[in-house]
Amino acid sequence: MTTTPNIIVMNHPTREQLEKIYDILDECFSVGRAFFQERLDLDTSYDPDTTWFATVDGEIASNVQIFPLSIRVGQAILKTGAMGSVGTDPNYRGMGLAHKILNAQTIYMKRTDYDISLLLASKHAFYEKAGWRLIPETAYAIEKPVSFEQQSSDEIIPFEPRYLDDIRFIYEQFSQNRTYTVVRSETYWNDLLSWPEWKKADCLLLRRNEKIVAYGIIEKKNTEQVFMNELLYLNEAEDGVEAMFHALCQLRPNAKQILAMLPEDHKLYSYYQEHQAQSMQINMAMWKMINLSSTFHKLQPELEDRLSRSNIIANQDLHIALQCNEDCIYLDYKHKQLSVSDASNHENVYTSIVVDERDLMTYIMFGYNEAGAAKDSAEHANILQALFPKQQAVFYLTDKF
Repeated sequence: MTTTPNIIVMNHPTREQLEKIYDILDECFSVGRAFFQERLDLDTSYDPDTTWFATVDGEIASNVQIFPLSIRVGQAILKTGAMGSVGTDPNYRGMGLAHKILNAQTIYMKRTDYDISLLLASKHAFYEKAGWRLIPETAYAIEKPVSFEQQSSDEIIPFEPRYLDDIRFIYEQFSQNRTYTVVRSETYWNDLLSWPEWKKADCLLLRRNEKIVAYGIIEKKNTEQVFMNELLYLNEAEDGVEAMFHALCQLRPNAKQILAMLPEDHKLYSYYQEHQAQSMQINMAMWKMINLSSTFHKLQPELEDRLSRSNIIANQDLHIALQCNEDCIYLDYKHKQLSVSDASNHENVYTSIVVDERDLMTYIMFGYNEAGAAKDSAEHANILQALFPKQQAVFYLTDKF
């Protein structure tokens, strides 16, 4: 008679249990044990509560890590559970262990004030079953340019740790109010230099009159296609972006194409278009709404500002019941002020707008696009466009987890 295995899902591993988790990840991924161990051991803000694992008859068999990120949506900041390091011992696959962990983590994230969740994956159907939804993004590729003769007196120099505050300042200036960017705390910056993703890239700086005014990071790969992880600059350095880009490209002699995720307001975007950029759909980012109420309460100042600046909506009174899955949030906009509530005001007549979770996450991160939106949202296009205008959104690959 076959006995049913005893499966337990928990978090907060002991050091001995964490070592076993690293062993499983070492077996599952070619990057090796050190990649995962360094990411946690060298994170001074690491909380063991974010490491989840499943045991089968007392043996650790599967694990999923939550990397807490703060992601901007305009001026708002959403607490985001970034899911990574998903691995199951080959001897225990097919038992649904990872899904059991993901379901437990969803409950945990709701209880601990997370708003949304993001994971980067290629096995989309696997995570769709657990409630995450794929939202394709666009990367651009151009042929690697030939050598560039620098005309100005700008200097392009390698990054050194003493310049950390300089690139942090540039990052904050460039990313301020930019949707999809990660809020990098001082601790985050200091730890970043020890993390595997940083070691897998090269960084150059643009110095002008003894001031660091731009920096770029390119992945360290000896392949034909190489990603530009980020290239950020102060407004005064827009004219130096092309030289910086060329210098980074020359670090990869075997590359034939340079790929980048570029918002349209980036100086490099126009350069890419001038050089016949090829757009490529990237099917990697998957999203899940964790808490509709907390998300919209945090978005309230941003949404109020958007509505008050709308040519069509600004001076109207709006009462919206926005429903996603089983949850509903109520938006009352009057005299250019917006209130967000979990319950309706019985004095108001509400316009009901039902949105699919994938669509809603798309609107929040990238903006409402009537051409690509669901047909049943067309009658509310003006409202949705005002609430969720197009965002110059970008996720810097340095922040991969």
